[in-house]
Amino acid sequence: MENMRVLDVIRSIYENQAGDLAYQFACRIGRCGTCAVRVNGVSVLACQEQCKPHMKIEPLQPFPVLRDLVIDRTEVEARYAALALTPQRATEHEGTPDAIDPELAGDICQLDSCLACMVCVSSCPAVEERAFDGPAFMLKLRQMAIHPSDDKDRLQQAVGAGMVECFGCDLCTQLCPADLSPAEAIREFRKDMIFGTGRTA
Repeated sequence: MENMRVLDVIRSIYENQAGDLAYQFACRIGRCGTCAVRVNGVSVLACQEQCKPHMKIEPLQPFPVLRDLVIDRTEVEARYAALALTPQRATEHEGTPDAIDPELAGDICQLDSCLACMVCVSSCPAVEERAFDGPAFMLKLRQMAIHPSDDKDRLQQAVGAGMVECFGCDLCTQLCPADLSPAEAIREFRKDMIFGTGRTA
């Protein structure tokens, strides 16, 4: 029990007690994001969370549940697609690589390490109470907002997705399995909104 993770317990239950238990995992090393669940009311990656003597394991909220611990990600994937999270150019690409500052490239790559696990969205009190898509989407919009090849108004998209409804509690950052800060992405968007430094298109 000391070295077991929540995923180990779920697999043990599946293998020894409930062969019809529905759950998901792929990598087991905290990189795929598919094993996210709620343990004692806290959203976590099952493969990374250490076991506790007493655990209540539930599917992520507020997503529809297909069965047992498996959520329906249809709406999540549709939202990602609707946001057009690739560089949207105002003019046709010339076909040659774009020059980019190495430090900025590092920042963009770091934001791209989001697992899309929905731990932050499941944990967000604003998502539960207000019209807010959630921190994960703000993070990806921020990635595009700082991309030098993107000309779309990402601030407008963020506002449309409920960015101003964020409570600023930073819970998303505290729980992010990838050590990213959706809260910081939201703060940067708010600075753009206040000081007029955002990109418009």
